[in-house]
This record gives sequence, structure tokens and C-alpha cells, in this order.
Amino acid sequence: MYGGPGTGIGPALRKARQTRRKSIEEASRDTHIRIEYLHALEREAFGSLQGDVYVRGFLRSYSSYLGLNPDKVVSAYVQAMGGAVDDVPGPPPVKPLQRPALHKVLHRRGNWALAVSIAVIGLAAAGAGGLLTRGGPAPPPASPPVSGGAAAPSARTVTVKIHAKRPVYLRAVVDGQQVVSTTVRAGHTRDLEGAGLIRIQLADGRSAELTVNGQPLGSPGVRGHPYKASFQPQDFRRGASTPSPGG
Repeated sequence: MYGGPGTGIGPALRKARQTRRKSIEEASRDTHIRIEYLHALEREAFGSLQGDVYVRGFLRSYSSYLGLNPDKVVSAYVQAMGGAVDDVPGPPPVKPLQRPALHKVLHRRGNWALAVSIAVIGLAAAGAGGLLTRGGPAPPPASPPVSGGAAAPSARTVTVKIHAKRPVYLRAVVDGQQVVSTTVRAGHTRDLEGAGLIRIQLADGRSAELTVNGQPLGSPGVRGHPYKASFQPQDFRRGASTPSPGG
């Protein structure tokens, strides 16, 4: 089912990690992906992982951590395996950065060195070219957590808590700008908070328990199928109507 070396993805991941001067152990701690899985990704030993869904999830988390474009990395993987890329989610809408500090980060001189390093290793093979899109330091894989002892969320914000019953890939877009792309390990919880809208996608339905604005929703979706939903500050609060998933 899975291809061997030659897609160009593995060398791209390894070169990006080395350029960022990260050891495989540091990358494992930062991404919460086991060391042997990272080795498998960099060696393109995709068949040794836990299946196609997990390969895509690991590729998204690891490439995002390294400053690569996760959508292009997954597309290159799917094409290399002989599949279609219609089911690969597109990138979220990009809004102009409003904070000068972040703008400067995205234009540091060191970014060009990273871009050149990635280009040199020949990512054109099997559609793997052009994986690098943002050159600044990659954002940490975790979004700012909400403390378990924090006060009840304000009605002016929307909060979503994802508690994984088994490992599951999570993609979330908070307020159309902040993007979370990671695999949540079994027994772990990811907390999200936004000002107006949170969109989530789980690679496998019924794989996690959701709590929205303090209201437990159980494990939604259908096992073996992706689950998508959108939540706003007024959802599931007293006197508010129940929203429809996938909005």
C-alpha cells in the first residue's frame, strides 16, 4: 500500500530539521510524536506506521513544526502513493498580519537560507517540490492551552475542548487565522479558545470527546469517517439554539 524511498518527502523533512538545528529527540518532545515515527517519516518508511490516516496526520504535524506547508506535503505523499488529492483540505483563508512584530518574523534573513537548503535536495521528485511556504520560525504545535482551573469561559468567547479517546489527527482554525494541525494522543486533551469562530476537523469520528462552551457533547461523528464542525460563542449556552456540525 505504501511506497518506498524516492518521494522526496523524507529528505525534505530531515533537511528542514537539520537546518533548524533540531535533534530528532527535540522534535519528538516538541511535536509529541514518537521518535521511531519521526525516523520512519524521514526514511519514508510509511508502511511501518499505523495506517494512511496516521501517516497524513504525522506528516501534517511534523511538516508544520518544521516550517513546511502541511497541505503540500500531504498532497505530495498522496500523489506518490498513486492516489488523488481531492480529499486533502485546502489551506485556510489568509488574513493580512496586523502586528508588526509577526511581520518582521516572517521576513528574517535566515528564512532564505532555509528555502535554499530545501530547494537543493531536489524535491521535484513525485510532486514533493515547493513544500516550503513560510520561512520564519514554525509556530509551536500546541495552541495556548486554557488552564483546567480557569474560570468559566465568557459568553463573548468560544471554547472547544478535544479529549482524545484514541490517537486522532486534529485540524482547527481559530477566528480564521490561528491554525492548529497536530495529532492528539490517546488520553490527552487539546483546549482551544477564540473570539468568534472555531472550525475543527477530526480525521476519525467518535475518536474524541468534545466540550463546547463548557457543555459536554460526547463523541460526535461516525467512526471511520472525518468529523467537521464549527462553533461560535453562543452555541450550547443556556437559551441558545444548537448549531449544526460542518458549518
